[in-house]
Amino acid sequence: MNRRSEFIGSIRCAVDDLLQRLSAGTSTAGAALAVRQSLPPTVPDRSGPRDTAVVVDVSASMGTCDYPPTRLDGGIHAGIAYNDTRAKECPGDRIAVISFSSVSRLVVPLTPVTDRKTILRAFRRLTADGGTDLAEGLRAAVDLFEHEPPSGRRRHVILLTDGQGGKPLKMATRLKNELGVVIDVVGIGGSPSVVNEALLRKVATTDPDGFCHYRFIKDPETLSEHYTALAKGLLWHGGGK
Repeated sequence: MNRRSEFIGSIRCAVDDLLQRLSAGTSTAGAALAVRQSLPPTVPDRSGPRDTAVVVDVSASMGTCDYPPTRLDGGIHAGIAYNDTRAKECPGDRIAVISFSSVSRLVVPLTPVTDRKTILRAFRRLTADGGTDLAEGLRAAVDLFEHEPPSGRRRHVILLTDGQGGKPLKMATRLKNELGVVIDVVGIGGSPSVVNEALLRKVATTDPDGFCHYRFIKDPETLSEHYTALAKGLLWHGGGK
């Protein structure tokens, strides 16, 4: 059943993309295609299936209760919201869950978003403990995508953290430049000062128009809304924290 849903989702996404091009007219569609081909492969697009790695900081501070009941619970609910939205938008997607503190763990490999039971179980297994090494979370994402054969799916990482530590830029560069991954980064906590925002902006993808895929969020409701918007292909372009 999962394979059938994945196949149907892939066909549906491809048909939707084709219809959008045809409705725009031959000349307009040709111009749009030329623009798309001129952009780097890491520019996100809401059409077509994705492989997403949700990378979650599970350091001890993620047990703080300012995101009731805890920051980690806020991240878990946001990750589930992302999966559920993608299951509706494009059921041919796959999602992986990676946790990291001072070490990283692939909690679940790339799995169809329609396999909600497996995804929920993966998120609910996360517990907070240890320090923070951002490079560890991204290294696990590199290992994941390096061993995946080309599938035609767009590659996406969502990194969530409430701290700072490690040297993640090398891994981030490999993901973006070598593996064609779009990286969205979300900082959470009591204030932006708890994370290294300058570093996180460098980790995140920056589009050709200068838009950086980094955002600091200080409440769980906005966190889930942001993940849902990412799942719909709607990018946040500022306007408050």
